[in-house]
Amino acid sequence: MIVTLLALLAAGQADKPSTPAGAATLQQRFDTASETAATPGRCGEAVAQFEALEREGARKSPIVAAAIDVRKGRCFIALDRDAEGEAAIARGLPLLVAKGAAFALDVRDARLMLGESAYRRFDYDAAAAQYLAALEPSTGANRILPLLMLSRTLMFDHDGRALKYAEEARELVRATPNVAKRDLAKVQTQYARVLLNEGRDKEAYAELRDSLAKQGGLDLKVSLDDLATRSDLAIAALRNKDVEGARKYLAYTGAGRMKDAPFSRAAAMDLPACDAAAGLNPDDVAVVEFSLVEDGHVASVVPIFTTGRRASAIAFARAVSEWSWRAEDAKAVPPFFRYATRVELRCVRAPERPPVTSPLAEEGGSWFSANGADDTSWADLPAARAASAQRAAMQRAMPGGNKIAALHAKFALATNPVIDGKERDALLAQLPADASAVKAPASVRVLVGMSWRVDEQSSAYRERMRALLQEPEVLADPLAAATLRVSIARPYYKSPSPSDAYVLLTAVTDDPRLPAKHPLKVTAWLQRANLLAAANDQAGAREAFSRTGLTEEQCALVGLQPVLKRSGASSSDFPMEAMRWGFEGWVRTEFDVTADGRTATQRAVASYPPFIFDDAAIGIARDARFTSSFRAEGALACSGKQQSINFTIP
Repeated sequence: MIVTLLALLAAGQADKPSTPAGAATLQQRFDTASETAATPGRCGEAVAQFEALEREGARKSPIVAAAIDVRKGRCFIALDRDAEGEAAIARGLPLLVAKGAAFALDVRDARLMLGESAYRRFDYDAAAAQYLAALEPSTGANRILPLLMLSRTLMFDHDGRALKYAEEARELVRATPNVAKRDLAKVQTQYARVLLNEGRDKEAYAELRDSLAKQGGLDLKVSLDDLATRSDLAIAALRNKDVEGARKYLAYTGAGRMKDAPFSRAAAMDLPACDAAAGLNPDDVAVVEFSLVEDGHVASVVPIFTTGRRASAIAFARAVSEWSWRAEDAKAVPPFFRYATRVELRCVRAPERPPVTSPLAEEGGSWFSANGADDTSWADLPAARAASAQRAAMQRAMPGGNKIAALHAKFALATNPVIDGKERDALLAQLPADASAVKAPASVRVLVGMSWRVDEQSSAYRERMRALLQEPEVLADPLAAATLRVSIARPYYKSPSPSDAYVLLTAVTDDPRLPAKHPLKVTAWLQRANLLAAANDQAGAREAFSRTGLTEEQCALVGLQPVLKRSGASSSDFPMEAMRWGFEGWVRTEFDVTADGRTATQRAVASYPPFIFDDAAIGIARDARFTSSFRAEGALACSGKQQSINFTIP
């Protein structure tokens, strides 16, 4: 539904406002550009046509200029160029408002698009204000679209407004002569979605089944509107404890039936942290719909359902908006499913701990900033969008000979998870020489060296880090040396700590150049405690643990994570019901790891398709085993560890 509603907004209603007077040829071209703008999928052409008119003097007439600004601005927003669109509409809208009825539909549609822009940046108050401004002067069927947008925006507030607006839209469309059944079904589906979020599950289920009947029932022909109704029906069926019905409706969306499960290969997929004060509770579940663009970034994020309130819905939607895929994985998703895909989400009880290189990265970042590499245009962008900004920063730095800025951008791009392996390898191969050429400090050189694309489980990775550690400049830098020592000493999957791990860790804990409570020293003490406990030196392990200065609870949140020894997965874990319906998918689980390496408090925090594989994934997480960790009182070794599990039909 998100795509079809946006298409309606971009195109406006079938009725066309009167166009301004002017020279005949300009008038004809203006009309052509306006018709192009009103055709879904052709806004790019329309913008080019409007801009050609502007270059040829169309802006000499204030009213023509205002009309172009507003219509072009609507197209900018439809093209995800929101800032340009808002600026253009702001220029032209006051004059069109002053012209009254002649441009009433232009004004209404401009306010709807401004509302859509605010909605996409999760400013629901601003969006509702624009939708209300569009609604107030509208009459008859022209009220339906702003009513739908208002109900979508307010349906997590539970104050009665969303239901009121959805009910009015439903009554208006029913009263519209000769309305198509599918148009009526579209409005009914949004009305039912509000009912679902109000907890009126039985009414929502009945309404959605009626919508499905109006769309022709369950068949193999699926439009975006069909997808919305069937997906909502799956939620409603589950809420009404009709599990088999939920699977059936979801199966008829086509979800979970993509070759090689490209959705499972997200390069960046963070989830919001649970925070009761912010309205995010561990028991809350949400379903979020989004579009995936070919370059791997997410667009058009819409929360569909949550057991929480507005803050919960926005937090989940905002998190999804930051997800990224590699371009090749995004393109592997069939276009139909890229337009509208849904995931089931929960908040995470504990964010994943930062990598051991974090202090080093902070020091390296300070050096870059102090030496003129202050371009951070990509800092707040999702990885898929940051890549183009990083490439652009490299190009800007090179002509001016700013080698440090170029190194900064190149390193950022090389460590961006969405770029392909060949590009990453080529960049990383250049970085050591680039860092030497600008006399980069040890922190930067070690960061570059530790980013080399070598399997961390291989002996080659440890050998590379050992070679770095022997460099005099690195040994002279306490932070760089400690980072390498802690990393070399850690165990990896099916690869235990090296024989000299204790010596390496002692060099960190005994280094007077680092503060006593430095994160790397704390990590080294914890690893020393693990090694001593494994050697049955309980007294030594207790002493090492006490030197961290941490309580048992704090200890669960710092240090290197326990290493997976056994995944817990087996060939019998694939749910038979999912097999019968032909579903494939993935689940991200969250769990705690106890001191003896077992898991506890297992839960699903992200799932595709929604609700299908949660129980099976929790079972796999329950059977997983990790390396043991010394905890003096047997407390948790790790809180909130996350692990993704793919389900592929054999």
